Amino acid sequence: MKKNISREEAKKSLVYDPYFEKGHYGSKIFQTIIALLGWCGVIIPFLWIIFPFVFPNRARFDHIIIYREEKSTLLFLFIFLSISFIFLSILYIILTFLNNYRFKHFLQKEKQYDAERVDVRRKLINQAYDERFGTKDFRHNVCFYSVKEEQNLETDFVKKLYQKGENND
Repeated sequence: MKKNISREEAKKSLVYDPYFEKGHYGSKIFQTIIALLGWCGVIIPFLWIIFPFVFPNRARFDHIIIYREEKSTLLFLFIFLSISFIFLSILYIILTFLNNYRFKHFLQKEKQYDAERVDVRRKLINQAYDERFGTKDFRHNVCFYSVKEEQNLETDFVKKLYQKGENND
């Protein structure tokens, strides 16, 4: 039987990130600034290398010298990243189609639950309702029914009923 855990226990065992919750504005601002600085660290070297090629007059004025190795390295990098982008795009599209096919043809056709367990639980709940509120025909055909205070269901009634029924098996 699966152990039911509370929301607090799940927070402890799973990844918890206050960035996506309401509040925590100081943390959000700090983390956003750090992320933007990180991206600047990635982009600025590329801009530094590309600058002399895009603005050759300004580069000559600022005494920035263009070496042939830079040009060949930049061309190689552009070709490599273009091929990588095309390859990854094709791969992700193929994987998406395979996942959709698998979901449509296998996951939706197989039962994702224990049918015997559901039947046992359905019988347990129907018996409990029959004991408390009368037969199913009576409940569905009566025009007005007043529930007595002792007939009210506790908040964990179904959970206890299922546990008691599974322990009896």
